[in-house]
Amino acid sequence: MPGPLPAETKRRRNAPAVPTTKLPVGGRTGTTPRPPAWAGLGKVGKAWWRWAWSTPQACAWAPGHEVMIARRASLEDDLAAIGTVHSLDALDILDAQAVGAGELKALFQRLASLASGRLAICREMRELDDRLGLTPRGMAALRWTVVEDGTSQTAAPPPDGVTDLTSRRRRLTDAS
Repeated sequence: MPGPLPAETKRRRNAPAVPTTKLPVGGRTGTTPRPPAWAGLGKVGKAWWRWAWSTPQACAWAPGHEVMIARRASLEDDLAAIGTVHSLDALDILDAQAVGAGELKALFQRLASLASGRLAICREMRELDDRLGLTPRGMAALRWTVVEDGTSQTAAPPPDGVTDLTSRRRRLTDAS
């Protein structure tokens, strides 16, 4: 055992060259920007977009990050489309009036473009989450920390169909 950690306020001679960015625990409070028109986000993607812009990490995102965030939100739609197909049965497909012919056509068009499968989508989601600082590994690489801002409020849970990272993030920050 090497011993206790040094006090965080103590000055180090070998201080890191890149300073740590402190993000407010209450998250971003500004208005949520509109997703790019080219993204064509569905219900789940739009919900993830709104959730992502309310996280503490959103405070550090630059205007150029919107493209990457839109790509990540569209992957939520892709994952939801795969889940929807698994819940459909042949009778639903034959009875297009019950499901909605337009919705069914859009679903099959999206699935045709997803021939690579669920694993590739999850892999891409993980990569984008790291680059956006939405994972502990990404936060460490970007040298971001979440701190109390005095106006702490409990963040709303992510909408249905959106991957929740809050409990994992809280568990990892409490451990340190």
